[in-house]
Amino acid sequence: MYTKIFSSFPRQKLSISEKTDEWRRNCVDAGLRLSQQDNSRRSSKKTKQRNYNLYNGIFDKSDLEYEVQPITGKEYSFPAQMQYRDIVSPIFNLLFGEEYKRGTNFIVRGTDDDTHSTKTKLKKDSVLAMLDAQLVGGSEENTTPEEIEKYYTYSYEDLRESIASKVLRYLNRSLTLENEFNVAWEDVLLAGEEIYSIDIISNEPVAKRENPLEIDYLLAPNSFIMDDAELIVKKTFYPPSRIIDEFYEDLTSAQIDELDSEKKDNVLNINPTFDLPQKQYIKTEEEIVSLGDNSFLDSDGNIRVATVIWKSRKKMGFRTYLDEVGEQQEDIVSEQFKKDKNNPDESIKWVWINEYWEGTLIGKDIYINMGPRKNQFRRMDNISACKSGFVGTVYNANNSRSVSLMDRLVPWIYLYITLWYRTELLIAANQGKIALIDVSLIPDGWEMDKWLYYATIMKFGFVNSFNVGKKGEAAGKLAGSSTQNKSLDLETGNAIQGHIDLLGYVEERLSDLSGVTKQRKGSISEREAVGNVERTIVQSSNMTEKWFQIHNSTKQRVYETLIEVAKKAWSGKSKKFQYVTDDMATVFFELDGNEFVNSEFNVFVTDASKDQMALQSLKQLMQVALQNDKVEFSDVIAPYLNDSIADIRNKLKKSEQERSAALSEGAKRTEQLELEKIQAEREFKTDELDRIDANKELGRISKEKIAFAQIESDRDREAEVIKTTKTKA
Repeated sequence: MYTKIFSSFPRQKLSISEKTDEWRRNCVDAGLRLSQQDNSRRSSKKTKQRNYNLYNGIFDKSDLEYEVQPITGKEYSFPAQMQYRDIVSPIFNLLFGEEYKRGTNFIVRGTDDDTHSTKTKLKKDSVLAMLDAQLVGGSEENTTPEEIEKYYTYSYEDLRESIASKVLRYLNRSLTLENEFNVAWEDVLLAGEEIYSIDIISNEPVAKRENPLEIDYLLAPNSFIMDDAELIVKKTFYPPSRIIDEFYEDLTSAQIDELDSEKKDNVLNINPTFDLPQKQYIKTEEEIVSLGDNSFLDSDGNIRVATVIWKSRKKMGFRTYLDEVGEQQEDIVSEQFKKDKNNPDESIKWVWINEYWEGTLIGKDIYINMGPRKNQFRRMDNISACKSGFVGTVYNANNSRSVSLMDRLVPWIYLYITLWYRTELLIAANQGKIALIDVSLIPDGWEMDKWLYYATIMKFGFVNSFNVGKKGEAAGKLAGSSTQNKSLDLETGNAIQGHIDLLGYVEERLSDLSGVTKQRKGSISEREAVGNVERTIVQSSNMTEKWFQIHNSTKQRVYETLIEVAKKAWSGKSKKFQYVTDDMATVFFELDGNEFVNSEFNVFVTDASKDQMALQSLKQLMQVALQNDKVEFSDVIAPYLNDSIADIRNKLKKSEQERSAALSEGAKRTEQLELEKIQAEREFKTDELDRIDANKELGRISKEKIAFAQIESDRDREAEVIKTTKTKA
C-alpha cells in the first residue's frame, strides 16, 4: 500500500533544471491529496478531537444514541438528561503533574573523532604527569589513576561539549521548551502522538510543539518516528494579516490583493474527503456548504495555509583530483559542475541522494517558498540521510493503529455516562408505594379534596358501603367486597444501589486500565499497611513508565535537532549569551560559531524516574543529616532548586570538601587551643610551685630571724640578770 500511495506522486529523480515551477506545484498538490489518505498507523482526526473534548467535559450524544433512545423515530421527554460526568480528569491531571515535576536532565557529548582524540590525549597526559610527579617526589597531591579515570568518565567536558551544553540550556530557557514538552505530553495521552518543529526564524533557532490535528504525514513501514517521514503536510487557517506577517518577504503585491479578494468572495472547494470531528458550516446565499479538509476557508473566514514537505532526489558528485603539489584530493560537487575533459587526473563519481523539498500553498492558488529546505540535518557518516526538521513519535503503533491512553478509557467513560443517566431515570421513577383507592367508595356529595383532608389530617377514611352497590354489576353488593383497593410498589432503591455498585466497578476499571490507582492519587485507607501502599504505587508507576520513557526519547531527538539548527544559524558568528539557572545564578559564555559548527554532538537524557527516586531519597536523607549537623541549611535547599542529580552531587561534593576543610581547620584550631591551655596550665603550675618555694624560703628565713632574735633576746636578758646580780652583791 505504501508504494501504491506514492505511485501518483510526481517523479523525484530529476535534475534541477527539470524541476520546473509546474513540477513543484504538482508536488504540492499531490502531497495535499496524499495527506487525505487513510493512515493505517495514526488514529483519525475525529478520534483525536473526541479525546480532547472528553478531557474538557464535552461529548457527542450521538455516540450514545443506541443506549438512550431505544425507540427511534419518535420524540419522547425523559425525566433525566444525559450529561458528562467527569471521571478521568484526575487521572490525566496527575500524569500531567508528574511530567511537570520530572523535568528533563541532559548531558551533551561530542561524537566526532577530534573530540574523542582530544579526550584520549588529555587523559593519557594526566596519567603521565601523575607518574612523573610520583617519581620525582615532593608533590603534595596524591592523585591516583583510578581518580583520573573517574574524572574523565564522569566529570570532564571538552570545551566544545561545555559550550554545547550551555547553548542547549540557554535555548531550553529562552524557548521555554519545558512548557512545550508539557503541552505535547497532553497530546501523547489524549491523541497518542507528539510533534515538534525545529527551524531557523530571523537567523535564530526555534523549536515549538505542533498541533497533531493540523499535521498529516506518511510514515515509512515499521517506523513510528516522524523525523524522516516521506511526506509531511501542515494545514492551518490564518487571517490575511497573520499571513502577511509571516510571509511578507515572499508575497507579491498582487498576491496580497488576491488574499483579500479571496476572503470576500468566500470561494470554497466543495470536495471534503474525510470526516471532521465536528462539522462546520458557512452559509452562502443559496445553500449551506459543509466544510471539509479541502476547504480554503474556515467558518470564521480564515484562509488555509498548507505547507507540504516531501523527500526528493538530488544529484551530486564525488570529485577526485590532484592538487598543486601532486597529492590526491576529494571533494563534493553539484550537478552543475563541469568536468575538465582535458585533465586526465580528474574523475567524478555521480550519485543520487535524498533531499527534502517544501512548498506552501495559501488559499486556492498562491504558491510560495517552493524549493529545497534550507535545513537538511545531514550526518557526516551518511550524506544521503537527512531529517525534515519535524520531530514526532506515534505511540502504540507497533503493527497496528495508534491507541492513546484516552482511547483505552473511552468505552468505560461512555459506560459511566450511561450508567449515571439510567441511575437518574431510576431516581426519578422512585415513587415508593402508592395506594390505589376505589373512588366509588367515597360517600355521595363528598369532593375528593374533602375525603383526602380527613384521610390525611384526621386519619379517618369515610366509606359508604352501599354507594358502590347502586351501580352496574355491583348493584346490591356491599363495598367491602371490592377488590380494587390495593397498593402499587414503585420503590427502585435496590436497582439504584445496583447501579451505584456498577459505577464503582467502572471507576476501579478506569484506575486499573490507566495505571493511576487511588493510592497513587493519595487516597489511602487507614487499614492499608505502609508496605502494601508502597508496592501498589510502584506497580502503578510501572504501568505508565512506558509512556514517560518514549516521551524522554522524543525530547532527546528534539534537543539533538535543536543543536544542529543552532550550528546552522550561528555558523561563522561570534555571540555572547547569558541565562539564569534554577538557583538564580547567572551564567555567561561566548560562542565561536566556526568551532561550534564543525563538531557533532549527541544529547543523552537521563532516566527521569530514577532521578525522581534519587531526589526524593536525597530530600529525606537531607532532613536526617541536618538534624545531626552533617550538612548546612543551604545544602538542604539544593534538591528543591535543582532537578539535576549531577549538579546536586557536584554541589554537595563541593560543600563536603568545604565542610571537611572547615572541620579540619576547626580541629587544628581546637588542638592549638588545647596546647595553649596545657601550656598555660603548665606555666601556672610552675609559677605556683615557685611561689610555694619562695614562701617556704621566706618562712625559713623568718624562722631563722625569729630564732636569732630570740637568742639575742635571751642573751640580753641573761646579761641583764648578771648585771643585776653583781650590783646587789
